Amino acid sequence: MRKKNRIEKIYKEYLSVKENNLNKWSESFFLKLFLDKNIFFVSLNRPLDGYLIARKTLDEYEVLTLATDINKRRRGIGTLLLTKLINLAKKDKVFRIILEVSENNIAAVSMYQKLGFKKISKRKNYYNNSEGFSDAHIMEKSFS
Repeated sequence: MRKKNRIEKIYKEYLSVKENNLNKWSESFFLKLFLDKNIFFVSLNRPLDGYLIARKTLDEYEVLTLATDINKRRRGIGTLLLTKLINLAKKDKVFRIILEVSENNIAAVSMYQKLGFKKISKRKNYYNNSEGFSDAHIMEKSFS
């Protein structure tokens, strides 16, 4: 399958998971993102139960987005996706994984902490959602 067709298929799956999310990426942004050879997509099942998009920069991984099907949340899918990424990071010998998460997303913050991520900084009023603005926690899992 041509790379563009594969990316378009991934985008349709992305939309199906992000259906109720206000912060969807446009198709053109998504296509440009995947032209970068350092971007990768981690998923579990077809049809898609959840996915993670990350970027490798030098010696670290950055989680750009992680989402699970709204009807399948709190079933360990996010943990499985992050565990796959952690295993890839160890194999690739990166020194850390970094991500950002809304302070209001208590379930996600708790999941990250259970997997060994630590809060390292905060971005004030970073997210604009239906409840207004919220801060972003910057979190990392270090392997050094």
